[in-house]
Amino acid sequence: MHNTSFPKRLLIQGATGSIGASTLSIVRAHREHFRVVGLAARSNASALLELAREFRPESLALANADRDLSFAESARQLGVSRVLVGGDAPTQQVAGEDCDLLVNAMSGNAGLDPTMAALERGLSVALANKETLVAAGPLVLSAAARTGARVLPIDSEHSAIFQCLLGEERGSIRRIWLTTSGGPFWGRSMADLQDETPEQALRHPTWKMGPKITVDSATLFNKGLEVIEAERLFGVLPQSIKVVVHRQSVVHSMVEFADGSFKAQLSVPDMRLPILYALTYPRRIPSDLVRSDTADLSTLTFEDVASGSYPCLDLAYDALARGGTAPAALSAADEIAVQAFLDHRIRFTDIAGVLSFVLTHYEDEALADLSVVHRADARARELATEEVIRLSGQTESKRCC
Repeated sequence: MHNTSFPKRLLIQGATGSIGASTLSIVRAHREHFRVVGLAARSNASALLELAREFRPESLALANADRDLSFAESARQLGVSRVLVGGDAPTQQVAGEDCDLLVNAMSGNAGLDPTMAALERGLSVALANKETLVAAGPLVLSAAARTGARVLPIDSEHSAIFQCLLGEERGSIRRIWLTTSGGPFWGRSMADLQDETPEQALRHPTWKMGPKITVDSATLFNKGLEVIEAERLFGVLPQSIKVVVHRQSVVHSMVEFADGSFKAQLSVPDMRLPILYALTYPRRIPSDLVRSDTADLSTLTFEDVASGSYPCLDLAYDALARGGTAPAALSAADEIAVQAFLDHRIRFTDIAGVLSFVLTHYEDEALADLSVVHRADARARELATEEVIRLSGQTESKRCC
């Protein structure tokens, strides 16, 4: 069940990433409300140990490491009583930690199993991991319904929608409007972006985020993931979820109701605000971490996203329409494609090609259980890797000639 009392015991996974850092900055500012009882990371052992030195958690989990690394010994020297290492370490940590809320900021599909483990034991999840709901949304929300746990969105867009819908009937929703800054390449055609480098794609105009999600913002694939998430979380039809460009990143998303009225959640762009709301829900605590002034809200503009101009966004709608494990396959393929782009193996415009290749050659399955999701993930990664190898060979050939 969801605990609303303070101090709240937090298990923070993905602690060394940007969302983890923002969450821990909230803990520092409001130590009377929160206590960190567990921390996890995918691979940054040194940063995780530094955090353990500061927050003194009972448990640490490190996913990408050998079991005989010195990490475990160093953690125990810091007084950590439970040290877990290996691919299933975050899931084991969730299963055994005495906490009130899991903050899941693990990147990619690594966040799925810990989320399910938390919900199955009735532990609510503050979820920043898009891929969890994309790959297995019906299974995730079914687990939450069975145990009475809550899935609390941390994404600024879904947090905004969640807040706008408080006290409203779901049947009164006409449309959900997801806002996007447009990323660093807004206003330019895909034909002009073939030679853009990872360094250019990582120059987001508004948000400071990890490399994967920043590239997804440049392709608008992150909006595609958010469309799928919104369909899962709020029970609306895909055609009722629209994406609109809002360069100021002040309106974090909007709900249009059946009577023609709109609700929106506004603030200066700062991820600490939706994180704080998820940590304290259903309460709001006084905080000076994020302050907005009317001057910050003075100019608000909105632009349509032209159909076909962002193929990664279109592919996400296609996968949602297909259903089953197609969204899971698309999400996994994007991880492979984006990493290949960051490694300078394929061009920016090749990312959509990899995703399209996977959806074309992937065989859908009904979303029966997590084993099906993991099988879809593995097969999609194989297909995406094959296409990356083919495309990287073409890129090398052009460079040589």
